[in-house]
Amino acid sequence: MKTITIPESKIRETVKEYGTPFHIYDEQTIVDRLNNLMSSFSWVDFKEFFAIKANPNPHILKIMKENSCGVDAATITEIKLAEMVGFRGEDIMFTSNLTTIDAYQYAVDRGCIINIDWAADIYELFENEIIPDNICFRLNPGSIENEIMGDSKESKFGSTAEQIKDAVSFLAKNGVKSIGLHTMVVSNENNAQIFGEYTEMLFEFAREIIDEYKVEIDFINIGGGIGIPYQPEDFVDLKAIAGAVNEAYDKVLKSNGLQPKIYMESGRYITGESGYLVTEVIKEKETYKKYLGVDASMSDLMRPAMYRSYHHLTNIDAEARGEEESEVYDVIGSLCENNDKFAIDRLLPKSKLGDLIVIHDTGAHGHSMGFNYNGMLRNGEFLYTTDGKVKQIRRDETLEDYTTTVIGGY
Repeated sequence: MKTITIPESKIRETVKEYGTPFHIYDEQTIVDRLNNLMSSFSWVDFKEFFAIKANPNPHILKIMKENSCGVDAATITEIKLAEMVGFRGEDIMFTSNLTTIDAYQYAVDRGCIINIDWAADIYELFENEIIPDNICFRLNPGSIENEIMGDSKESKFGSTAEQIKDAVSFLAKNGVKSIGLHTMVVSNENNAQIFGEYTEMLFEFAREIIDEYKVEIDFINIGGGIGIPYQPEDFVDLKAIAGAVNEAYDKVLKSNGLQPKIYMESGRYITGESGYLVTEVIKEKETYKKYLGVDASMSDLMRPAMYRSYHHLTNIDAEARGEEESEVYDVIGSLCENNDKFAIDRLLPKSKLGDLIVIHDTGAHGHSMGFNYNGMLRNGEFLYTTDGKVKQIRRDETLEDYTTTVIGGY
């Protein structure tokens, strides 16, 4: 059984005033996850760089800033979002790929940490006299597999160890004394052993770089990838994950007199559990299966359609009336795509038209992955604040918003 951390009365008040569907986030959950992360990694000089892609609303980013985080930006737009709420310089890590010279120039001009995906870019940067103050390289080890990210040999991200070594050799010859290293090879991963294994590999590589090129490794960004308990029976042991990293750090680095800072770029772990997509049953249909049609669609939450991922559903009206009967449903949206389904063959309380269904764990990669297929207008976002109020942090999109970029003459 998964509980909803936002009071039901607040959800119903929001529905009454604004209608459905909408995303709503619990600020206290976000703060709690941040505190858990900081506490678990307190054994090292640690900093979290929240992955903006998970939830780019400036109100959410402001919570990160108020809790001493940095941010990880994948695009110039994400850097600009970070700047809107006051992030500056080394509090922004620019982790992009297929990066243009103009994008590099923008990030370097603002003093961001430049996390280079394709190591050979460093030569082009120097040729164009764009010299970052803070340079980091993204390693693709080619040896890690994860259910979501797959075999790292198949990943478009990062550079090989030899490519990075060549780039570091070039930098050392050009007087660069300190760099950072990074890898991101797991997603929604809860197995502490995997974190221990890949960080030990990364730490060993850092030591090789130090020994061979006599440069300092200022920080090691071990990526994000910590999962959340989407299934009611799931459990994420953050202490065990941090402990596995700690063991690898002590074994490979600290024992050799090396104590680089450790950075992370967690997104899902910080905001995922905070979010709920609230939607209403608008149609019941029965053919070869029983369907519950809701007014949200995969344009509001793409993960179940894209990954067949599980999101827990709570029918708060069925619970309120003490519904004892159950039915097996496909819970579907209205897009002209057969994969527009939030749940397949899901056992739920017998549901009725007008029932409110709360879809759990939508605070990361939910609204941020929204789109306008079929002319679906993107829906609003709300924040349930730590002082017990509901604040609208994004209004519903309108037709005018949708068409504002259309050129006249039609």
